[in-house]
Amino acid sequence: MSRICLPEDFLNITRKKFKHIASISRPLTCWISLTKACDLHCKFCFDESTSQPVKDELNTKEVFKLLDNISEAGTRSVVFGGGEPTLRNDLLQIVRYAAREKNMFVALNTHGQLLSDKSYVKKLKDAGVSQIKISVDGLEKSHEWNRGAGTYSKCIQGLRNCVEEGISSVHWITTISSLNYDEALQMIQTSVQMGIDITMVQLLPMGRGKTLKDLLLTKKQVKNWQTLMVEQQNIHGVDRIVFEDRYQITEDKYAIKVAADPYQTGSFMDTPIGCITGICQYCVNASGKVIVGDVMMAPDLIIGDLREEKLSDMWKHSELANLLRDRDKLKGKCGKCEFRFVCGGCRRAAYSISGDIMGADPQCWYKPLLDR
Repeated sequence: MSRICLPEDFLNITRKKFKHIASISRPLTCWISLTKACDLHCKFCFDESTSQPVKDELNTKEVFKLLDNISEAGTRSVVFGGGEPTLRNDLLQIVRYAAREKNMFVALNTHGQLLSDKSYVKKLKDAGVSQIKISVDGLEKSHEWNRGAGTYSKCIQGLRNCVEEGISSVHWITTISSLNYDEALQMIQTSVQMGIDITMVQLLPMGRGKTLKDLLLTKKQVKNWQTLMVEQQNIHGVDRIVFEDRYQITEDKYAIKVAADPYQTGSFMDTPIGCITGICQYCVNASGKVIVGDVMMAPDLIIGDLREEKLSDMWKHSELANLLRDRDKLKGKCGKCEFRFVCGGCRRAAYSISGDIMGADPQCWYKPLLDR
């Protein structure tokens, strides 16, 4: 850092760039929970899925209307999740409408059990799915501890079917915890051998995961895991190995150089901003409520109802969304850090662990120069 510029100067340069990006913030990408129902009972489930759909879940026409609403507001990418989205009989219709009628990039996040049927994968591709993410939480023993006996082999078969049917982007997605921390490298190697990408996200105490706080990674484990992920990115490519690398930017000399350049600014693509909660990403629950965050289904984070309001209006006027775009209001260590405009900490971690969405990220291992 000192060889590029002083921490105070870095903070001021990146603040100016971030404020410009925040000023042109648009709801570009969305996670849509199509149902709260799921036929598994995973211990990590962030949405606290239920055996049956909730009473006020959106029907097919309402989902189409919702997609019209968010497309008009600028959303270009949707991830259909749940619960378990493949339990909806109209999933193919919904995917086709989003992909063919609204010209959106469509991803599917699934437990993968139905994708062990290759004919179903073909139908998803024909409908317009561009990316499929199948949750595989470790090697067989770790995965089945969370998701149930017999689920692992179906997930692996589902991933193979996606590759064979030519789905353009196929991801093995893992929730990393102390349970499968030692399996990270083997999971990467297995996914590479299968010809698929891998995404890892940290376990946080959300939904049913609230009872599993003892499985959260320690700060040391977070740093070691992130270091491993960067090493594997250098071997296999950043598009193949995906993880939430916010803190790791403190070790990335190239990214720091880009961030410190006052003349390189203007978009999400050429300026590191870290956590995108409230900046360009949001969630919609199965009842059509908009939640500022990434898979955080907490009622107190709801900023509006797409059955009644325009996304463009709530995105612009929401007090919570605008608060998240003002990182000078971050608290604790995050509020004192010279990287707050290129990292910002994980707002999910802050909220799920401390209850304060603007609080310090409890899992960050970096020690800010401005606070030393």
